[in-house]
Amino acid sequence: MLIKRNNLLWVTGLLYSSYFYGFWKHVKISQLQENEQRFLRGKNRAPVEMLEKLPSTTVAETQQTSAPASIEMDQGTDRLHTFYYPWYRNINYDGYWMHWNHEHLEHWDEHVRKQYPKFQHDPNLNDIGSSYYPALGPYSSADPTIMEAHMRQLRSAMIGVIVVSWLPAHHSANERIDQVILPLLNTAHRFGLEVCLHLEPYVGRTATSVASDVTEAIERFTTHSAYYRLNQKPVFYAYDSYQIPSHEWSNAFQHLSSKVYLIALVLTERHLQEYVLRGPFDAAYSYFGATGFTPAATPSNWNSLVARANAAHKQFIPCVSPGYDDLRVRPWNGQNKRERQDGKYYDDYWRAAIASKATLVAITSFNEFHEGTQIEEVQPGSSISIHRQGIAPYDDYGQNQPSTFYLDRTKIWASEFLLKN
Repeated sequence: MLIKRNNLLWVTGLLYSSYFYGFWKHVKISQLQENEQRFLRGKNRAPVEMLEKLPSTTVAETQQTSAPASIEMDQGTDRLHTFYYPWYRNINYDGYWMHWNHEHLEHWDEHVRKQYPKFQHDPNLNDIGSSYYPALGPYSSADPTIMEAHMRQLRSAMIGVIVVSWLPAHHSANERIDQVILPLLNTAHRFGLEVCLHLEPYVGRTATSVASDVTEAIERFTTHSAYYRLNQKPVFYAYDSYQIPSHEWSNAFQHLSSKVYLIALVLTERHLQEYVLRGPFDAAYSYFGATGFTPAATPSNWNSLVARANAAHKQFIPCVSPGYDDLRVRPWNGQNKRERQDGKYYDDYWRAAIASKATLVAITSFNEFHEGTQIEEVQPGSSISIHRQGIAPYDDYGQNQPSTFYLDRTKIWASEFLLKN
């Protein structure tokens, strides 16, 4: 990919790979687009009756049956967000696998692609598309018991806002993601947590189509008492917003700008200027968990980005991450792997975020297992017997470290963040 930066052509496979770094999020090559859409739908199609387990409903219909009052636990803070992925399905609860059985994504360069034959993970053999094995097993995001377990973990870490990936049901087979939003809102409400939507890309996405999606979400979700608001407006993170020209966003959202708080993904300071400081967005975020992957994801740049945003009465939200390892879905992407270093990588990210004087911090991620950025509890790697030849043992959070290691560290850093910022 060619990226103009300070009037130079910045040519790098590193940033070219950002076109699909966020897993099914931004595909520009038709072959990859076809592959990723197929696996967003799931390799094993679910029977229609399975999808009917989670009917499409409205807030009014579900809040009438919301569970009882908030459960008392450690107080979360709405200044600490985390990205949450509701796309996992398993054979026991749903009748099919989704995402845990991910295939290897193909490299864009034919010569590299030939070095990596086609491959698909098989959870039935304890082989999943992640270098880590969740403590809850390869779960279903639609399972209410899993939602509750996740909320307990989130509360224990003082996280207050869950940024949930969402695509409207009318895009492909994304009803499987769409239909868990209201149950998540209800469950979050019980635990005193808040939820907002992470607007994911899809084929044919435009600023106008996203405006239509947001209008739908306002009608269906944002009246829920657990939906997160800033400046009294419902919040939406917009993944890959930089791939659509800023003026198109301005035109599409001219009637919505007073109704929503919109956060743009930026890669560079120029993006911050174009989309936030001079554009229609209220704030920016960095997302990526591999430091150095983009200028905005590089902690040494955060002081400047936060200061520039604050000067314009906007916000830059630095995103901290415990590491990055997507080799079980992109086996050719070793250059972007970031070792966790027994927590040091995460600690360094947090120190930079606090030093930047940012008002909000987001964690990449709670459960993006494919990219190895999760802080969710995992099982010791040596405890999992993989019944398939050629599959390396799973990683974990360090010898003799508890499964809650990164949740515990998050709580420590959240307390420090609130004290200093």
